[in-house]
Amino acid sequence: MLGMAENAKSAVKAMARHIEAICAFHGIRMKSHRSGLADQDLREIHIRPVRSEVTYAIALHEIGHLLGPWQRSVSLLEEAGAWYWARKNALQWTPRMEKTLVASLKSYVVWFAARDEVPAPKPGHPSWKMLKLAGIRPPRRRKSAVAKASPKPRGRRK
Repeated sequence: MLGMAENAKSAVKAMARHIEAICAFHGIRMKSHRSGLADQDLREIHIRPVRSEVTYAIALHEIGHLLGPWQRSVSLLEEAGAWYWARKNALQWTPRMEKTLVASLKSYVVWFAARDEVPAPKPGHPSWKMLKLAGIRPPRRRKSAVAKASPKPRGRRK
């Protein structure tokens, strides 16, 4: 059992080094903070120290706000893009990390909805793969007024 604990400790150390290496390579400053935050203009992230797979996932997510797709876009799209980048660039992606991703995406939807600002990506956008993980579905496409008003043709046309 002690071997498993040692393996977990060494995995977390590798995760912390990974975050440090990504930040050094991309010129991103890290600051200690009680929750995750990224500042695109200053190229810095505010994160808790990486001491678990969850804090590692959150650190990757914040880096994703600087390096990931769909940033400087609508808010929900930015969050999906940051999580997409985190998942794609992690040394490993565990069930606990996935649970953090899903809970986080769901919380964004609740937060935006409470403020009447849930700007969703357009149907068909690649971010929907991430959003669907959290049970968020794209809005159904509505028929245009012209399509509704036009009767369906019967039989074959010549």
